[in-house]
Amino acid sequence: MNKLEAILHKRLEKIRGELNSYIKKSYCGDDPHAVLASIVEKTPEQEKADDMQVKYLHCMRICDAGFNDADHDDKEAFLPDEVEDKALPEPVFDQIPKSQKTAKDAVSGKPEINDSHRIYGKRQELDKFLEQKEESFSTMLLRMIDEKGLKDTEVYKRANIDRRLFSKIRGDEKYVPSKKTAIAFCLALQLEMEEAKKLLETAGYTLSASSRFDLIIMYLIENYEYNIHFVNIVLDDYGEGTLSR
Repeated sequence: MNKLEAILHKRLEKIRGELNSYIKKSYCGDDPHAVLASIVEKTPEQEKADDMQVKYLHCMRICDAGFNDADHDDKEAFLPDEVEDKALPEPVFDQIPKSQKTAKDAVSGKPEINDSHRIYGKRQELDKFLEQKEESFSTMLLRMIDEKGLKDTEVYKRANIDRRLFSKIRGDEKYVPSKKTAIAFCLALQLEMEEAKKLLETAGYTLSASSRFDLIIMYLIENYEYNIHFVNIVLDDYGEGTLSR
């Protein structure tokens, strides 16, 4: 064992006991049923995500009248029971009293021209809703790099990320990295816990107390252990793989 390995081994031994205690406390705390509770109880981030999903599905139902199923091949975008058994509710702008429809409209199922302002109103509401879109992962990442006065090369090397992948993230605002890549950038930027959670949220990820992998990452960030190579050693020591590919 060389000198560097000895130092890392000693450092790992030092935090292993604290990390075990941290994981146990986060899983159970003082309540033996807390593990189940932590899985069942939703975090504010999860509740927000669920609320966004409900609103998104509502908008999809509004637009469903113009949806051509043959133009879409992504079967994973739908839940099995929705595809096979359940029909989506009738679009909102189609729910017009029969007395207000002409004979032709009654057959076609389309709203009268006089009701077109209702459709326009729904589009305005949708446009306003879409204005609430927050920063993308790429946008927030680049902003944080600038705010911390770091160079791109410094950040992607700290994250142990390939330059080509970083260029892809920089060049595509809509690019969504894997969770491990997103966490690697959190470490490279040496983010506080709240900052790390915000950056992960832009990519659709959270850190949950119901996941041992996530708990290890949370512990290391809270204790300012940002060296990605050491983080990989700790993860591997607990059988959780590594962040590096």
